[in-house]
Amino acid sequence: MQHSYLAAVVLLSPVGATWSATAAPADIFRSRLDQIQQALPPRFAMRLPTQILLGGPADEEFIQSLRVHVFASDTSPGLTIGLYSCGEGSPFCLIGTFAVASPNDAIVQQELKQHRAAANPIQLTPRIQGYVLDGSTKRPVSMFSSIMWQQDGFIYSVSFAEPERQNMLYMAVSMATGEPIYALNPTLRSRPAETTRSDSRSR
Repeated sequence: MQHSYLAAVVLLSPVGATWSATAAPADIFRSRLDQIQQALPPRFAMRLPTQILLGGPADEEFIQSLRVHVFASDTSPGLTIGLYSCGEGSPFCLIGTFAVASPNDAIVQQELKQHRAAANPIQLTPRIQGYVLDGSTKRPVSMFSSIMWQQDGFIYSVSFAEPERQNMLYMAVSMATGEPIYALNPTLRSRPAETTRSDSRSR
């Protein structure tokens, strides 16, 4: 049975977390917003959480040490933003990802279909429903759970390690209810995106 949007927000809202439609992306992304906008394909919109949630408040120092990697798709218009615990972008250091893709991408549509078939829907906004796929039910089995939904004419997804499943849902709600970031560039740019370490003390 599907929960109402109000019930979903009450269940998903962690203590101390407040989100609004005008809230800015989390601090960890702010120094790279221009880069993200330039890396977005033409007429695309990206959504980011207003707060990165991992574990508990004690993890804030760890969160601020994470590295942000931006990847533009080589095969289909889209963008993936990964959070890593090391600077090399190694998959062994991956903490989680936020992505936007074209609804015309056959592979992404197949992934969305798998999420819907998992029968774990959640209301992100009054009109937008997300679909959760636990890593343990994926084939092959994955350490990462994910949520996908359609919004703005695109397909969005968030993926985090299984222990962060609830925090992943919190962040998905903040993405869906926040303001999108729009592409700046009139045409696709192929230059590789840079990597940065987030450090609020340097801003």
